[in-house]
This record gives sequence, structure tokens and C-alpha cells, in this order.
Amino acid sequence: MLRQINPQLSLHYWDWTQDPRNIPNANLGGGTTGNLDLFTSAFMGAKNGLIDEPWLSAGYYVPGAANYRSTSPFDTAHSNPADPPREVTRIVGGTGSSPESVANDDSILGKSDYADFRSDIYGIEAAHNRAHGFVNMGGTHISFRDPFVFLLHSNVDRLFARWQTDPAHPVRLEPSTVYGSESADSGLNGNIEPWSTGHSSVFGEEHFTRPWYAPESLGEPKTYKHLSVVFPPCYDTNHTAVPVVQVMNAGVPPVINFNDVPTGETTMRAAVFRVYGCANTTLRVKAGFGPVAPFSILSPASGSVSVAHGDKLYVDARIWLAYTAGPAGVPVPDGSVTFECPQNSKELTFVLKANVIPRPTVAVAMALDQSGSMDAAAGTSGSTRLAVLKDAARSFMEWIQKDNGVGVVRFDNNAYPPNDPTFPGLPITKMTSDTIDAARATAIAAANAHHTNPQGSTSVGDGVDQARQVLNAVPPGDYAQKALIVLTDGLENDPLWISDVTGSIDSRTFAIGLGNEQQVNTAALRALAHSTNGYLLLTGLLSASIDDYFKLRKFFLQILAGVSNTDIIRDPAGYIAPGSKVRIPFYVSDADIDCTVLLMTDENVVDFGVETPDGTLITPGMVPGLGITYAVGAQTKYYRFTLPVAIGTGQREGLWYAVLEINERDYKKTLTRMRERKDQQFQSFSTHGARYCVVAQSYSNLRMAVTTEQSSFEPGSGLTFRSVLTEYDVPVERRADVQIELTRPGGSVVTLPMAETDPGTFELVTRATYSGVYHARVMAKGATLRGRPFTREQLATAAVWRGGDDPYQPPRGTGQEDWRNVLACLLSEKNISRQVEERLKKEGINLEGIRDCLESYSRRIRW
Repeated sequence: MLRQINPQLSLHYWDWTQDPRNIPNANLGGGTTGNLDLFTSAFMGAKNGLIDEPWLSAGYYVPGAANYRSTSPFDTAHSNPADPPREVTRIVGGTGSSPESVANDDSILGKSDYADFRSDIYGIEAAHNRAHGFVNMGGTHISFRDPFVFLLHSNVDRLFARWQTDPAHPVRLEPSTVYGSESADSGLNGNIEPWSTGHSSVFGEEHFTRPWYAPESLGEPKTYKHLSVVFPPCYDTNHTAVPVVQVMNAGVPPVINFNDVPTGETTMRAAVFRVYGCANTTLRVKAGFGPVAPFSILSPASGSVSVAHGDKLYVDARIWLAYTAGPAGVPVPDGSVTFECPQNSKELTFVLKANVIPRPTVAVAMALDQSGSMDAAAGTSGSTRLAVLKDAARSFMEWIQKDNGVGVVRFDNNAYPPNDPTFPGLPITKMTSDTIDAARATAIAAANAHHTNPQGSTSVGDGVDQARQVLNAVPPGDYAQKALIVLTDGLENDPLWISDVTGSIDSRTFAIGLGNEQQVNTAALRALAHSTNGYLLLTGLLSASIDDYFKLRKFFLQILAGVSNTDIIRDPAGYIAPGSKVRIPFYVSDADIDCTVLLMTDENVVDFGVETPDGTLITPGMVPGLGITYAVGAQTKYYRFTLPVAIGTGQREGLWYAVLEINERDYKKTLTRMRERKDQQFQSFSTHGARYCVVAQSYSNLRMAVTTEQSSFEPGSGLTFRSVLTEYDVPVERRADVQIELTRPGGSVVTLPMAETDPGTFELVTRATYSGVYHARVMAKGATLRGRPFTREQLATAAVWRGGDDPYQPPRGTGQEDWRNVLACLLSEKNISRQVEERLKKEGINLEGIRDCLESYSRRIRW
């Protein structure tokens, strides 16, 4: 117990076969030996009378102490037993004529049964009592005021340890047999009090003795058969250093359960051992008795672990096992593994159990803004906001994995259900393959249709609520999870408001703001997303740079990765010119299950291949024979494959490459078309070549989750970025480095390290000094449990602006404009046909002008 507080403390023992006043051949320090008297002011104090120094100055007794009017420390009517006594006395060589003999100790140690051993030490005329007589420290309990009592009792403990470690009697190290004929004694089988809980299970007594009993901790209940009591401490006179190994997994035999593992995933569980020992101990898989597939040893890869004897009573050791799930619904036969400890010749067999569930799928509802402002320019990018959104949404439909579902609703000042005749969307539609089949083609068409008819004001709440209804209509059990993505480019100015629906959304929600921090409802959208374990991403004002060109598509791709338990390995961007070849490296680790390597371009003129670690270049013509999916979209191409890939001995972990090269024929045709159409990108395309972005991502057992927090929305706010890395749901502890590439408002870029504040958790706290959007690229690199390299990347945003803590509040109606609402509704395009409107124009009535007046007079009119 002392060593749990300070590992460098120890309690020495007095070998009671020696006279403590004259111990021969003692170590006197400085390399000299000689006779030693323990009773000096430098060690145990005086031999006779008051024990004096060093105990007096240390406060072990206080002459004249007011609280003690009785010699009994348990006279609680007059004193507090925690208070020091007025005096402590001893008499050395008093009632005992001489120390114990070696022969007497040998006789004690020769007893075969615990009852006889105990009687020889603790009987009325036994060694323990005689030693107390030789160094007389007072009667029962009074003696424990004198520190010398610990030296005496340590010797009792030392003899017990020597008796237990006799190699001829291994049963003395076993809790069930160490006490021999007294094993059934009720005192041995009841809780040790007062050190367990303060409540004796044997005598029904209640104890409150500190420090083992305290308000904040009731301790660990244990009997005398608990291994921490049975195992002998590491005295220098022990016979052997045989360890005792306790299995901490439940069950007899112990069972390791791999519960509900999704198809294709690997899950790890540990065989946990508690080792009590006085020397190094080895635990290892017994040769020929290791687990067989689909079970395996994960870490250490050798299946062997060495436990060093330390200062603590015991050391916990783990050997990690893995299970890789096969098809769902197929029963998994039980497995087994046997471990052995060569130091004690023990064998420990575990039963391995597992069951498989389908890989989780997700239904995603997208609420896309089509209000009038979406027809405006997307910053200085050269594209409209609708064109940028259309590209990103279409790419999302091309990328979403098989068996997941996607739906679309459109909103302006109203939201429109998927079957709306004027602004149709898409009900949740399941993707039935990774290629462009009928379901995926329908989804792509729904995204393409969004670029028409931008109109009206903005009701984000309506869009979110309609998307929620679409998700709620999905039959239970069709998908494991649901997610909602809302994209808007403006401030809401028509009910429903975001605040009206925040509390009713129970699906994970992601928000994308197409614009800067003041153009969208940043605070409201962030509150909406964060309340559902999602997040908000802000594009800022898009420029013509490569990063901005792909930014919205990358946002959609990251959200798709997040809702499908996929992690981005890396995502570089650049130009590729005719005649050049670009090889982009990325690591695939042993923890990855499948991999998607995706190419995004501005023009589809790039030939794309993937190079394996052994140098094989995978091209589109090779994929049918390898079980690889290759798909081509309007501006995307991707390879998707399960690991390992059946090339050579099987290609899995290692350094892979995405290989890009301009297709000369397609490049020339595109160049001619751009010249004829006087495309504004012609100069850049002819000079630099095609813009590209490559994204390598993996469905993996190694995952990174990134969150952002900010203390306010005002300049000067503290920004906290947090990244959590796990492998097989266990923190990636002390084997990864994480940093942030932070782009501040104005474009300055700084790279900052993140500190590992908890196992697998990395944090960075910085200050948002300037108004604007802060873009963070979180980048992790490290090693898996098996020592293979990995990388992960993720984007995050934060924003501050003057007045940010008093954000835009949409106007609320007072009832005075109801007549305008009625008039606006009557004159809306929904209620007046085009034919009627044309006839009215011929009569000189301009409905569009009237509508403009209403809009400018009251921005909050609900059309």
C-alpha cells in the first residue's frame, strides 16, 4: 500500500534470530561492515524508556498532549485515536531472554499445513509473541504506536512468503489451497475489514478507518483469498520467483466476444492478464494452439509479451486478438487460443465467439437552396453559385457507395417535396451498384435539374423540415443511419426559421454555407449541425484558385465519407499539362478494409490509373478480372476495391500511387471546343493544362474524427480544434503526429502542431484575431498497431466577424402585413397561370412589377 503512494518506499524487516542491539556483519555504509545497533537517534530511537529521537521531533508522541487522559487509544469517550499519545516507551530485552533461534524458524517453515504454520507464529507462546516480549512496546494495539513494530511484523510476513514459495508446495500460491485445512474458515472468506468497504460481511460491523475508507472512495472489497493478499511480496529470502497469473476476462473458461462486427470490418479484443511476480514473466501463445481464421493475433504480432517486475503489487498485460467479419447472417463457429507462462508452467485457454451484422448503410437527404441569390456569382471563381452547387451535388450522386440511399428536396421561400410537379426532387433512392445504373442515373438527373429557375427568398427552416420529412418516410430497417445535408447561400428571410426546426431534427445534420461568414446564417447553421453531432463548413468567397475550384465538391465528399464511416487518406490538387505524368503517393495500411481513389477534373481529359506497392499499374481494362469497380462521371473517375487486391501475393498495405496523364486526343478536342465557344478558361487550359484533385479514401478500422469549438463569434475568439484517432475503437496512443494547416482570412497560411492531450486525442487552441473564415486542414500521420504507416486528412472551418455574438435575426411578423401576405399569395406564380399573366399584360397590368414592389416593401412575405 505504501508503494502505491511512493514506489521508492519499503518496510524493512527485523530478522528476530539476531539481537537488534548487536547485529554482526551488518552493512554500515561506505563499503564497511561491522556490528550494528538499531536503537540510535539516527534510526529506531532509544532502547529503554521514551523512544526519543527521531520520533519526538517527528510528532509520533507529544508530551503533555491535552486530548489523552487515558492510556487506551480506544478510549473514545476521552480522546480521538488519531491524535498522538503523550508518550511512547519500549524496553529491549525485557520479558524475552534472547532472540529466536534459527532452528525455531526452520521448524516454523517446515510445517506442511497453514494452520500449523500460523499456530507456530501466532500462538500464545509462539515466535511472534516472544519477539514482542524481547522488544517490548506495550500491550495489544499500544505497540503500534512504536515504528519498530513494523520491522517485527514485516518479519512475520517474510517468513510467510518464504513458506509459500517453497517449490515443493506450489499449492501455497493458489488462493483456493493456500490455507489448507482452514480454507473454509468464515473469516478467510469474508471481506477484509476495515480496508474493503467499511462493512464487514462476517460480523456485520461497520468501520470507517482512513485512508482506506474515505467519502470519495470505498475501496475494493476483497477476502483473504484475493490474489493481492495471497501472493507473497518480493522478499530477498523467498525460495523462488514463480509468478501468479490471473485472467481478467469473464467466464470459465474465459470468453472473448466479438459482438456485432459489420461485414468486412476487423475488431480487436484483448486477453487481459494480471501478473503478480518478483521477476520478469512471459505470456505467449502456445505453439500449435493459436487462433485460426477468421480470428488472429493482432498485437504484439509475435503473440508474446514480457512483463517486468515493477514497484507495484501487480502488472496488467494484454495480448490483442482480432476478428475479421465475413458475410452477414452466416453463423461463426467458436474459436480458441491457448496461452502459456513458462515461468510457472501454466496454460490458459480462451474461447473466441463472434457474430456478423451487415455493413451500416445510410440514407442521406439533401436540402438544396434554389432561392434567387443562387444565380449570383460564386465570388470571383467565374461560376454562378448554382453551377458550383450542381457540380458538387452531381459528383455526390456519382460517388455515393452501393446500398446507401440519397434524396433531394429543393427550397427557396418554400420547400418542395420530392414529387412536386414544378420543382421535383428525389425520394430516398437506394444505389444498387457502384456503376451508373438506373438508380444512380436518376439521382444524377435530380442533381442536374437543380440548376433551373432560381427564384424567391430564403426559408432554410422549410428546407430542413422537408428533408426531415423525407427521412422520416423511410421504412424502419431499410438503413442503419440517417443524415441530412443542407446547403444555402444566404440569410433566411422567410419562415420557417432555422431556430424553429433545430429541436425537431434527430438525424445527423451537416450544413454547408456557400459564401462568407456574413452572407449565411453562420451561428444558426452551426447550432443546427452541432446539436446533431454534425458540423458546418463555410466555403468563403470562392476565387479562381485550384483549391477553391474543388472546394465545394471536397466538402460534399468529406461529408459523404463521414456518414459512411470512410476516412480520407489524402487529397492533393494541381495542374497537369500535356506530355507530363503525375504520380501522387498515398499510404494504404493494414487497418484499411477497402479503398477508393477518385479523380476530379475541370475537363474530362485525364487518363487515370492506380499503381500498387509492387509496381503494377491498374488501368480501366484490367478491372473486370480483379473485382475492382471503375466508374466515370461528368468530371470524375474513380477506382473502388476491397483489400487485398488479387495481384501477385495480394496487394494491401504499403505505398500506392495515383497516376495521371493527359489524353492528347481528348485534350485537343476540348481545346478546340473552348476556343470556338470563347470559353474564359481557354487561356488557362492551353497554358497550364487541366485542373485536378485526387482523393484517396478508405473504409477502415483506423478512423479520425475532427471537431471545432469556438468561444464566441467575435474577433479574438479562441478556436479549439480537436482530432481523435482510433484503431479498432482503441485510441491511437503515442504513435501519431497531427498538425493543422490553417488558412486565415486574407490567405496567409500557417502550419501548427496539435498536442496529444489524452491517448489518441490531439488538440490545438489558437486565436481568431481577424474577421473572416478560417479554413483548417487537419493532417495526421503515424503507425498502426502492426507498425505500418498511415495518413489521414480532414477539413474544418470556423468564422468570426464584428457583431458575431449578436448575429443576424430574421424579421418576425407582427400581423400588420397580413394583407400583403394575402395579396402576394393571390398574385404568386403558383396561383396565376402563364396564360392569365400574358392576358393581364396585354391589358397593361404588370404582375411582375407588383410582385417586386411587394418584395421590396416587406422582405418577409411568404409567397
